[in-house]
Amino acid sequence: MKKISLLILGALFLMSGNLFAQVVDDTESNEEFDQFYERPIVRKAKKPFAYPYVRAADVVWEHAVWRVIDFREKMNQVFYYPLDPQQSRMNMWTMIDKAATEGLIKIYKDDEFKEEIDDWAAQKASMGNRRTEEVPYYDLDGTEYMKDTVIVTAMANEDIKTLRLKERWFIDKQRSVRDVRIVGFSLVYYMQQGQDENAVTIPMTIGWVRFNDPEVRDLLANTEVYNPYNDAERRTYDDIFQKRHFTSYVVRETNTYGRQIGDYLTGMDALYESERVEELLFNMEQDMWEY
Repeated sequence: MKKISLLILGALFLMSGNLFAQVVDDTESNEEFDQFYERPIVRKAKKPFAYPYVRAADVVWEHAVWRVIDFREKMNQVFYYPLDPQQSRMNMWTMIDKAATEGLIKIYKDDEFKEEIDDWAAQKASMGNRRTEEVPYYDLDGTEYMKDTVIVTAMANEDIKTLRLKERWFIDKQRSVRDVRIVGFSLVYYMQQGQDENAVTIPMTIGWVRFNDPEVRDLLANTEVYNPYNDAERRTYDDIFQKRHFTSYVVRETNTYGRQIGDYLTGMDALYESERVEELLFNMEQDMWEY
């Protein structure tokens, strides 16, 4: 009789444990608790946009352009916010940093994509803000003296304010279109040297990411960004780039001297030169047609 009672108690204990585990599992798998309808627990991976095939013989004109996306402009703030990941969304820097730390994507030293950055942690550590302070030191006799010491502060998320793109614009005679391909991009960190009135801000690129790498395209296509018009429509970084839902200005084009616009023009003249390049790209498509 005792054996039967123990067996019954054991069975009841196991059933209650299974029920408790099921409740915990269901609770933990519920990703968002503030929804009034049930979202799918397992989302199917989204495929990046597939570009149409382009033959080399069909490219009758090509022009490389470098442009800057400023996160401080209202239309571009989806790249900057949220500063801390929330609701399955993260900003551009957090996404790239997380993927590079986990070894999911490759980061290159320049926009030629020939030399890869092997130690991503060391690369980040070298980008911190620097200031010089007098710090007390003691010699072997215990005598105190002051020594100028460079103090490095870790790179802050808030100091990454722009994104640089390298693009190739071309005309495809087979499809009779002017089209563009993003070759790569680089986040720009604004490093501060000095302090108070002597502080100097220096923009520095944090490596280059090759846009058309399969792992990069998958990362962009499966990282959500904020949609200011509709919370029910999920957008990704791949959608932003393909629809060109951003504002930017040109800082360089292919030229004889291999220089940037800022190397030979400043102020309003540099702005006019940037607009001239934009007009060149626009007119190349308009000149394809005869009215």
